[in-house]
Amino acid sequence: MDYRAEIDGFRSLAVLAVIIYHLKLELGGVSILPGGFLGVDIFFVLSGFLISKIILLELDTTNSFSFRNFYTRRVRRILPPLLLVILVMLPVAWMVLLPSELERFAHSLVGSIGFFSNIFWFLHLSEYGAQSALLQPFLHTWSLSIEEQFYIFFPIMLVMLYGWISRKGLGITLSILIVVFLALCVITTDFHKGLSFYSPVSRAWELLAGALMGFVSLHRPQALQGYALSRFIPGGALVILLVWMATVHLEDVAHPGFITIPVIVATCALLWFATPDEPITRFFSMRGPVWIGKLSYSLYLWHFPVFAFGRQMRLDQPTAMDMLFWIALSFILAWLGYHFVERPFRFQLPLRLFFRTIVAVIAIILIFSAVVTLEGGFPTRFSGLASVYGKNEFDNERLRDQSWMVLSNLSDGEEIYAQRVADKPSAYEIRLSWYTSPDSYKVLVVGNSHSKDMFNALHLNQDRFNNTEFARFGMSADFTQDQLDKMLKAPNFVEADAIAIAPRYSRAGLERLPEVLKQISATGKTVYVIGNTSEFISPGKLPVFDWHIRRGGHVDASEINHLAYNYEADNKRQRNKKVKEIAREAGVHYLSRRSLICSDTTKNCALLTPEGLKTMFDYGHWTLAGARYFGAQAALENWFQTEMTAR
Repeated sequence: MDYRAEIDGFRSLAVLAVIIYHLKLELGGVSILPGGFLGVDIFFVLSGFLISKIILLELDTTNSFSFRNFYTRRVRRILPPLLLVILVMLPVAWMVLLPSELERFAHSLVGSIGFFSNIFWFLHLSEYGAQSALLQPFLHTWSLSIEEQFYIFFPIMLVMLYGWISRKGLGITLSILIVVFLALCVITTDFHKGLSFYSPVSRAWELLAGALMGFVSLHRPQALQGYALSRFIPGGALVILLVWMATVHLEDVAHPGFITIPVIVATCALLWFATPDEPITRFFSMRGPVWIGKLSYSLYLWHFPVFAFGRQMRLDQPTAMDMLFWIALSFILAWLGYHFVERPFRFQLPLRLFFRTIVAVIAIILIFSAVVTLEGGFPTRFSGLASVYGKNEFDNERLRDQSWMVLSNLSDGEEIYAQRVADKPSAYEIRLSWYTSPDSYKVLVVGNSHSKDMFNALHLNQDRFNNTEFARFGMSADFTQDQLDKMLKAPNFVEADAIAIAPRYSRAGLERLPEVLKQISATGKTVYVIGNTSEFISPGKLPVFDWHIRRGGHVDASEINHLAYNYEADNKRQRNKKVKEIAREAGVHYLSRRSLICSDTTKNCALLTPEGLKTMFDYGHWTLAGARYFGAQAALENWFQTEMTAR
């Protein structure tokens, strides 16, 4: 296949856009290149184009196709640079990542080399309270996994179709498949945006669009060429790509889907209408873009772990100098990897030595992953950090998992954890009654993960509430009607004397709250609306307590609790005024969750208990120690006592 320099140039556009996007740059509060990740979609089209041409050229010239040679070339192209990056990052991960982070890192390596990284990250990042995606060193390998999954099945399909139908029929079939998979993509995105983002089904139409371009370039190379307007199409296509990257905020749109179509069409147009004398083609064929394009695969592999570990090692937000250093380091590592590993392993190393080396490196990675998992992330690596934290756990993810254990222990064998019941009821909450005494005052706590915290606080202090029992029903902050209907039929609701609504209130939830209160009040239950908990905005990437301690502060309750008051998020205080107003208008009780935590008189917020234990493991979720402390405060404030006394 003839080499086309401009395609490497197009790769440079894609990889630079992705790199800038991952820096998360802002200027005057405005995101720079918020749609830069569309560079990955450009890569998908280019991959489909090149792979289809390779396959079809071999079929056209030999009337046969060697799957062995094809997959050998793919392995030589893909694995050496990937394994090099993993090997280099192993000691960095060992030094930097906390035990739970190192375990997840080890699991992600298996997904990366097994090419199911997209599935792994979809499942992990769907978990409620998952760590920021920007801190996952090998998250970016999800796109590599999708490409490899495509490479497994597409050649088989294409070879079969080539032998069964005419060339025209093949082109029509590819076109139909593009439409079908685009429709599936739109449906999937509408159903679950996260699933669609990581699904090979939702990305197949992008790769197939490139494949169709590859097919047409071989069998109808002059189609649409030669028209006067065709010279202006590459420039227009480039403008579309740049405008989309500069203006589309991917977090706010249904991507992949209809919004992605202009990017795919524009990339296809660049490929199709590129001619040696055309200005855009000449620009992307210049030495600079071509050089970056040749490094693009290595750059893509290196930049994300460099950025992720760079963020992990900083307590505060990264500076411009940090980012410049990360970019420079990514380019240096990519250049070294390209010249000393990628090219030699791809073109020079004898096949037998190549596979022996690859197998040995994969074995090292798998052994590392297995040992890390068996040893629970080797928590003893951080003995110095443990001494600084004293009685406190330094791994907040472990505290998060512990906070779900109260529900798990009550669930009659059902495994309860955040991703399953953060904002929906568990099977145990739907089917069975938790109350044991017919004469007790029964309170059902309703809401998302913050209702779990409230339930923990009340349940762990049950002896402080005279003859009172507590149960919990998981529900999203939006109070969907289907969940509300399930709750109204649940045994815990039927038996309850009082309903305590305690989520983290969303905007949609506040709009729904009056109707929810009306439906619950109609059942004759006493209703309590519990305001939002206090939340804290840390000046760094860690929660306020951890940020303070890591910067050299002391585990001093007076000092830290006074410091916390200055970092309390005001928006939740304002939202509590609205919640209180809705409760008053509905004629139900309002209880202030903030009053359990913060005092405007003393200007303190309890991030530490009097015993010096952390009360929160993130911006506002309560640890078990925090739940015990805040529940005791609720008892001191006589929560529910008026109704119990009247009863």
